Amino acid sequence: MNKYEALFNIILMQTKSGELKWSQLRRNANSDLIFNPNLVFRQFSATLIREGGDYTLLLVEKKYDDPDQDLAYEKYQSELLVVDEGELVATLSDSVIDPSKLMRLANMVETRSDKARKLFGTGEM
Repeated sequence: MNKYEALFNIILMQTKSGELKWSQLRRNANSDLIFNPNLVFRQFSATLIREGGDYTLLLVEKKYDDPDQDLAYEKYQSELLVVDEGELVATLSDSVIDPSKLMRLANMVETRSDKARKLFGTGEM
């Protein structure tokens, strides 16, 4: 397991346990840190506390047209950005994390975000 996978597993476990509190942001927030920000359709944020300090996590969901398809077919991609004091520290994308694990995190965050709790009630989902 590489350092990216180890960090991702910590984030996944803390999300599952409820230790990380995710908030949904405007989709155009943090556009200065996000590659191709015009593709973002949803974005979430949480604070990860580590020995070295507090880091902002940005879970960014993007959709784009698949150039390999003849018809208009949209693909979905998510990436996790780690930010420290407004500076991008690391990007956990499908190049270092299995895409199915990123999808699992995105599904978990969607149901545990502040806006989902408001919509569905205060209980754990």
